[in-house]
Amino acid sequence: MRFLIYILIGYLIYRWLRNKAAAPELPKESTATETYQDPVCGVYISEAEAVVGNLEGKRYHFCSMGCLHEFERSLQRR
Repeated sequence: MRFLIYILIGYLIYRWLRNKAAAPELPKESTATETYQDPVCGVYISEAEAVVGNLEGKRYHFCSMGCLHEFERSLQRR
């Protein structure tokens, strides 16, 4: 039984090393985008991922549509 376990572990290591050698390193993309803080939940998000809302003449960035709707509801309660 130990012999089979050793063979399995050896095979897994072989596959891991083979895949690592075969896959070239991809250049990392620049992530130098501006980040914004969601005014509802406080999460920091990049401009590309943000849900943008123009409310009361000001531009806001949200992490989700749920936060955008919550912000709109809080403005209506004022």
